[in-house]
Amino acid sequence: MEDGRIDVNAVEREAYDLLERVPEFVWDGESLPVPVDSIVDNVLGLRVRLADDMTSAPGYEDLPLMHLSGLLLTDLGEIWVNAEEAERWPGRRRFTIGHEVGHYLLHQDEAPRIFCRSGDIVDAEDEVPVPAPRSPTESEADAFAAALLMPEHLIHPHLERHGRDVEVIQEIFGCSLKATTYRLKALDERSS
Repeated sequence: MEDGRIDVNAVEREAYDLLERVPEFVWDGESLPVPVDSIVDNVLGLRVRLADDMTSAPGYEDLPLMHLSGLLLTDLGEIWVNAEEAERWPGRRRFTIGHEVGHYLLHQDEAPRIFCRSGDIVDAEDEVPVPAPRSPTESEADAFAAALLMPEHLIHPHLERHGRDVEVIQEIFGCSLKATTYRLKALDERSS
């Protein structure tokens, strides 16, 4: 990270490195959507917990009151996902998990616990209040999640087949419309 800007290529490499480590019994490297839950469990040894009450997370009591979408407890080996949001928006659930995995691989040395407000994750739905400017670490976690769930080498054939039909692409990759739009924009920026 230089001057608050993220190194998108380094983040993409981290996502691809993780995908390369996935054993074939977990994922064949081509089937979609990418099985993020199985990767988290089988490759990283982390537990995904759907939490009805995110405020019960260890360490939350030290924070100002905030609405959380996800959190990473590296010291406990857990990713917590807001159960209400996960039920309402399954694609968002997958992105939140990918976002927390990004924190795990990119930022775990910075803090044993990382709490992500709804607006910290690019996939946040419009009903959720968005806080002021995003930090570079949150932007890196978003870029990681997008690359993990929508790998460039797998998305291009679908773009050729379906054009820029974001709704079709989102369905194929099991992501939200917002996350898919974010990924396509990032790929356009990388290719220009």
